[in-house]
Amino acid sequence: MSKADYQLLNNYLRILTEGENDFDLKVRPKWQDNTPAHTIRVFGAMNRYDLQDEFPISGVRKFAWRACIDEILWIWQKKSNNVRDLNAKIWDQWANKGEHSEQEIGSIGKAYGYQLGKKCIKTKDGNFIDQVDYMLQEIKNNPANRRIITEIFNHAELHEMNLAPCVHQTTWNINNGKLNLFLNQRSHDTLSAGVWNVVQYAALLSMVAQVCGLKAGELVHMVVDSHCYDRHIPMEFEIILHRCSLIQKMLFENNLNNILNNLDDDATKNFLEVISALKNNSDKLDFDKEISKARAVAADKNTNYLNYLNYIRLTPEMSASKTLIKAMLSSPEIDKALGFSTPKLVMDKNVTNFYDFISPRMRTETGFRVENGEFVREGKFSNNPNSSFDIVDYHPEIEGMEFDKPVPVAE
Repeated sequence: MSKADYQLLNNYLRILTEGENDFDLKVRPKWQDNTPAHTIRVFGAMNRYDLQDEFPISGVRKFAWRACIDEILWIWQKKSNNVRDLNAKIWDQWANKGEHSEQEIGSIGKAYGYQLGKKCIKTKDGNFIDQVDYMLQEIKNNPANRRIITEIFNHAELHEMNLAPCVHQTTWNINNGKLNLFLNQRSHDTLSAGVWNVVQYAALLSMVAQVCGLKAGELVHMVVDSHCYDRHIPMEFEIILHRCSLIQKMLFENNLNNILNNLDDDATKNFLEVISALKNNSDKLDFDKEISKARAVAADKNTNYLNYLNYIRLTPEMSASKTLIKAMLSSPEIDKALGFSTPKLVMDKNVTNFYDFISPRMRTETGFRVENGEFVREGKFSNNPNSSFDIVDYHPEIEGMEFDKPVPVAE
């Protein structure tokens, strides 16, 4: 477990308890059955992650961190806009399969890596460099610069992008030997990508800091529209309930006095608040019962999601979850006292050039073709034994959960 776990759960809670819905509006995204994909959303969500304390990877769900880092290298290191260069299938649905005659097969249009790789910045010597090289050059040579910004939301070429960028702007800041990153994201699907973007840019910050001779400092993640799709409501509630049920069982299976002895005064106060939240309504609280109900709601194609949202907002389980997660967020020491370790990103220290980092993922073959409107990739994906990356003390298979069926994705 990590502080990032509770920041993620707190984001879920804020949306499910305070979010406004767009059920009465016409929306662009649709589910695969062509039903409009409505959302519950909040405006201006922000989280801060200090990479000196932990690597902000959440274990509330099983998570493909290798594919996640591979994608950020695809965008920032390869500066690619073609899924042929990506060791995963996550972009296949937005890539050209022949319907865009002006694009090469596999291209996502003039998006993401394409924008970063354009040599559009004129240097003092009259040469042109791209945004990534500009960023690296300024961090190394001009650390007082307050204009180290990258931007891929290019209005002039939006019509040539198969998907408009969600994460679009970075601002880099150097302070007291630490490299900090402010990340702007216009839109955030919190169930499908709630962990993904944080891990990616925390890894990117760590890479850039290392090659520039700095320490990785703070990642500030700003999201304009943070939302939960209607069909994701019971799934996000299930994740909250699963974590609270796990904490409840762990607390009462451990020797509470020994735990208290390992906490400072503030953490002890928060710990007692957690105990109180679980004990005061113990006759009413049944996390496992609500988990079963959430699963049934998610499986029911005739669900009225607004009615279900109003229902869960009034449950004692939701009230207890808010108190519990707030306390755990305030005192990550409680997590450690319960016996959990903090995840860390380990990188090859010999890498001093950003373009020398090796992806955690690889493909045994590079064959790639289109058949019946679908991509066919030859060979298998596997973990790269020569990767520059590893994450230690990370055990989502023990702490986390996964859904029986894949999470539905709106398009």
